[in-house]
Amino acid sequence: MVPTTHQEDEMQGKRKRALDSRGRPVTGLYVRDGRFIAGFKLDGRWTMRTLDAETLTDARREREGLLAGLREGRVAAPDAATFAEVFAEYQDARSLAARTRSHEQHLVNRHLADLKRRRVQDVTATELARLLRELRGRYSPWTCVAVYRILRGSFALALRRGIVTRSPIDGLAPSERPKQRNAKQIAVLNVETMKRLVEAGASERWGGALGLACYAGLRIGELRALRWRDLDLDADTLTVARSLLRDGTPKPPKTDAGIRTIPLLPALRRLLVAWRLRSPHTRPDDLVIATADGEPLQERNLRRALDSAKTTAKLDDTEERLSWHSLRHSFASMLATDLELPATTLARLTGHADAGFTLKVYARDGRDEATVVEDVLSRAAAAKVGG
Repeated sequence: MVPTTHQEDEMQGKRKRALDSRGRPVTGLYVRDGRFIAGFKLDGRWTMRTLDAETLTDARREREGLLAGLREGRVAAPDAATFAEVFAEYQDARSLAARTRSHEQHLVNRHLADLKRRRVQDVTATELARLLRELRGRYSPWTCVAVYRILRGSFALALRRGIVTRSPIDGLAPSERPKQRNAKQIAVLNVETMKRLVEAGASERWGGALGLACYAGLRIGELRALRWRDLDLDADTLTVARSLLRDGTPKPPKTDAGIRTIPLLPALRRLLVAWRLRSPHTRPDDLVIATADGEPLQERNLRRALDSAKTTAKLDDTEERLSWHSLRHSFASMLATDLELPATTLARLTGHADAGFTLKVYARDGRDEATVVEDVLSRAAAAKVGG
């Protein structure tokens, strides 16, 4: 890896050869503006790197350590990859909805514009800490967390690709990593409250929509994409095979687990039959929940319908956040606690490949402490455990 004297002279340019105490050139070391520079060959190409050393002895030692680190993979080889390039690869490595991809790009353009052209190898933990601190002073915790996740994911990919040997994210103190505090907890409704909310729907259409979220756990995009041919009233099943983006563009589920068949609970079946009798669009390819013209509903109209039902059901002053997604949480909680389904079945019906993730995120026991205690003790007595 050590170049010949001829090669050194050719590459020297405005740099001066470092000289030892006897005035002899030191192999692979140069000086410019009072800084030592190491020269060496890497993968057949001549490479220069500015050193931190302040003395010739330290410069020799640092150059030797650098070469050893490169050989052993402890030091990353020089790489010109910019943050924008690594971020693009980070997005391509994941299965993202068009809306998510666009939103992440917006966050990068707005909050990480100064970072986009920087070499990933040049970004430091100190720089990221300062950036995140400035964000916290101007934007919401949600925005700060979203930007932090992009940084963390992009640098993690750079680490996997060998562009860096250590992510600058690892140099952040816990207090420097943004957290989304004071956010409202997602409401999880019990069976009685779900029934009250569904019955508060302003029409058969909105009652059917609320029922699909509460009694089938459909995501809002899946609900908007559901067609009558996806229902089998004879077999009492509902099949989820697609979703709609906000602009109405159809898309397949993120994973194979998203394609699923859900049993039609009696309450949901009654709601859908009642709505079908009144709906002007009941052909197999027509949308179950649609506009008067049979077009996909806008998400804002679904949110308005839920707000209206919450007011009618006297649920609009709840301390927890009651949204369409929280109805999906309520469905999962009902399956886990009221129907006592195993975790694998719960994951299958909610469209998740990981049963542990489903239990962690969606299933929550909404019973009070006394009810849980009584339930556990009665089960223990019936099983003759701990008696």
